[in-house]
Amino acid sequence: MPPTGTRRHDPHRRDRIIEAAVAVISEAGPAGLTHRAAAARADVPLGSTTYHFTDLDELLDAAARTVAERNVQRLRDWASALPDDADLSEELATFIVVLATKHRQTSALAYELYGGALRRPALRAASTTWDAMLTEVFESRVDTITAKALTALFDGLLYQALVSPRKPRRADVEPVLRRLLG
Repeated sequence: MPPTGTRRHDPHRRDRIIEAAVAVISEAGPAGLTHRAAAARADVPLGSTTYHFTDLDELLDAAARTVAERNVQRLRDWASALPDDADLSEELATFIVVLATKHRQTSALAYELYGGALRRPALRAASTTWDAMLTEVFESRVDTITAKALTALFDGLLYQALVSPRKPRRADVEPVLRRLLG
């Protein structure tokens, strides 16, 4: 047992708190995140959350950035695996279906945080990362204006796929993408 007054070395505590915050938000939405809920989920003292994150917006921002970074990595992995001659409409339609089914929880969480940025300025930087990365990836395939339009369309189609009571189908999404991409 360490002597009284010494601090236990825990270099991963901040990361565990962020992961706990992501889990809490995933289960209860952004409104469910409190320092106490994150501390309990991370199995750390409440003081640890306030030590690493001075206020709730800072913790929420860290969680949003973590979710955005994961989604951006998923996007980069998807884009790098595409052959040069890929049918972009077909591939994007498939990707939207995968995000709305296989990665539904992470995708829904990202949109919850994205929507939260309307009222919480602390979330805006992390929330816009996804759109900027989508546009950047699309610019490797199409011109800048089309990439921006495709970003908005992709976001809208994915959001619709997530909130629809029906299971998303590539056949419903692909023609819409093809209209934009030709």
